[in-house]
Amino acid sequence: MTQSYMLIFALGPVQSFIAQARKTRDLWLGSFLLSRLMEAALTTVPKEALVFPTDPRIDRTRWVPDLPNRYVAVFSPTETRPDPLAAARQTAEQSERAIYATWQQICSEVYQQLFASNGSGWKDDQVLRAIWERQTDPRRLFEIYWAIAANTDGQGRPLAYGDWFKRTSQALDARKSLRDFVAQDEPGEKSTLSGEREALHTQGGSRHQVREFWRQISQKAGVSGKDLALDGSERLDAIDTVKRFALLSESLRSGSGNGYQVSNQSLAFPSTSTMAAATFIDQLLTPEETSESTRRETIERWSQIVKPLKARLALPYLEQKARKEEQHGQPARYSWLMQVDGDCVFAETFTAQRLRTDYSAVIESREPVTPGKLVLHPTFLDEARKALRQLYQHFGEPTPYYALLQMDGDQMGTIIGEIQSQDDHRSISTALSTFARQHVPEIVEDERPGKLIYAGGDDVLAFAPLAQAFAIASTLQQAYHEIVGSSVQKASSGTRTATVSMGIAIAHHLMPLTLVRRMAREAEEQAKQRYGRNALVVTILWRSGNMLSAGCRWEYPFSEGGWLTMLPLQIFQHVVNLFASTTLSPRCLDILKRELPGLEGLPQEARCSEIARVLKRQWNTTALQSDKKPSQSLAHDKTLRDTASSESSTRLMPYALAYALVHLAALMEKSHPGAFSGPDNSGLKEVLNWLQILAFLAREAGKNVSLH
Repeated sequence: MTQSYMLIFALGPVQSFIAQARKTRDLWLGSFLLSRLMEAALTTVPKEALVFPTDPRIDRTRWVPDLPNRYVAVFSPTETRPDPLAAARQTAEQSERAIYATWQQICSEVYQQLFASNGSGWKDDQVLRAIWERQTDPRRLFEIYWAIAANTDGQGRPLAYGDWFKRTSQALDARKSLRDFVAQDEPGEKSTLSGEREALHTQGGSRHQVREFWRQISQKAGVSGKDLALDGSERLDAIDTVKRFALLSESLRSGSGNGYQVSNQSLAFPSTSTMAAATFIDQLLTPEETSESTRRETIERWSQIVKPLKARLALPYLEQKARKEEQHGQPARYSWLMQVDGDCVFAETFTAQRLRTDYSAVIESREPVTPGKLVLHPTFLDEARKALRQLYQHFGEPTPYYALLQMDGDQMGTIIGEIQSQDDHRSISTALSTFARQHVPEIVEDERPGKLIYAGGDDVLAFAPLAQAFAIASTLQQAYHEIVGSSVQKASSGTRTATVSMGIAIAHHLMPLTLVRRMAREAEEQAKQRYGRNALVVTILWRSGNMLSAGCRWEYPFSEGGWLTMLPLQIFQHVVNLFASTTLSPRCLDILKRELPGLEGLPQEARCSEIARVLKRQWNTTALQSDKKPSQSLAHDKTLRDTASSESSTRLMPYALAYALVHLAALMEKSHPGAFSGPDNSGLKEVLNWLQILAFLAREAGKNVSLH
């Protein structure tokens, strides 16, 4: 038998590198930098040896980080490489060197542009240079591990492909457990972002001197309040600086000389405020059958206020919609919206302090004017608030909440460990690439006003407006199941399928992004651990600091043999419609929460009757007359279908809803009993938590909410 060798190469740390992010652009650029480094590593892998990923280059048509942080390659003897073990080892070493060289090139270009360009005054500062070189040393920063294993066991017997993959993965895990700890002294003022490393500075390391250094950086041409706090309160270490200003690197923007020339403007990334405002801005771009002239006049008055502030919308779906008229040869009346940040639809933005901090703008006669400042008329703030009030009167107020989604494929390593051939592995790799590069961007950015942070095979991280967050999550889950699942089923001879676990963090647009990122990650982990994978967990963090979480499987078997399933999101869509249309009052939640201890001790039929009684007392039949369609979503069996479609459905709907909710609670407890083993924990309580979340969605996003 021909001796072959498998190489698994991994780059880290991933979470700590991207998680330290104050701005959305930090999160995206941290992910993009890692993908760019993996792209450099993959250039050293022979094409015929590469198994995963199938495409070794970033798709720069969208600039979404879409390369995983590891690769798998298989080396067999060839005429040019008679020794496959040596070839595998050489490739791993070359990949490591390529990562180091690319990182150092990017760091050098950022340093040159930010600190050593003409007029900076810090070109020859030895203190600044010493801190920079110490902190950007790739051998101290990155954790690069690789393992090589033969396709035979200790007795020389051939291994099945899955066993070969598992053996190599176990060797990699063993290597990771022997971490290389390098002591690193970080004296003085720490970065206000990471809190771990010394903030960059020149001679003199007191807090006042460090702050003054960063205040001077913020005054440089091309640096705005959107990049860096203008008063020096934001002080970064070298790693934070590279992530914040990575677009100053020509080699990063150009794709290492492969013809991709772009500007910073074309690589703008939306703020959390823009994500919260996305559905509202979508409304502004949607013509109305009635009162169209009033709509245009209201928007035009607001436009005169926000046009001077010059930002970037940076949401492909909305930018395409704003340019829609150009496709028909007409002037695009709303193309100016592409130069508006979402915070311009929130009244809290229009204060002298926020305008000075975020837009380098000052109110004439109120503040001293310095070069480079945007000077606004003394009446600007009053006019802005008036224009916003008129906008709200016509369109309603925008929600200040947005969502961050984190998705991860379930047990992909285990699935690969069970397949029988390298061709099957490549087939799954191709399906993962197709999902990440074609379907994920379409679902998140083309069909809805979301924004991808990264899509690396079975890992997805994305921002979404509150109203569309659940629809994006559900559609991603379905697409993954169909696209990747078909390859997995074929490779496993029908014994396996592909599922995902997902976490959604919902937060106020002014909440610290680091906290929101941690919430999304913890929610995704809960979906795997508490709910046994193939599940969704949602966490809301109110601005007051209160939190609420709820989770469920994507579907539950509703009959023996599983031929009929209950889809929780369909039930939840019906409920949120009832709340949004005021058919059902949220007061029912307070009553049910008070009655919960008693309800949990009742038989299932009695629970249904009592919950139906509470719902009926809070039911507004007048509001329901205009919208009977949602009742169809409760029809999971013949009884419910008949109930929903009969003439008496208005009277019976509270009972149908109670029946669905009680049975969902029972299915939750049956499907994952470990999640509800505590004394103050039950499926019914979980359902009530979901109802609270749905009432919140209805209040904040109204009839725009779509859950599937």
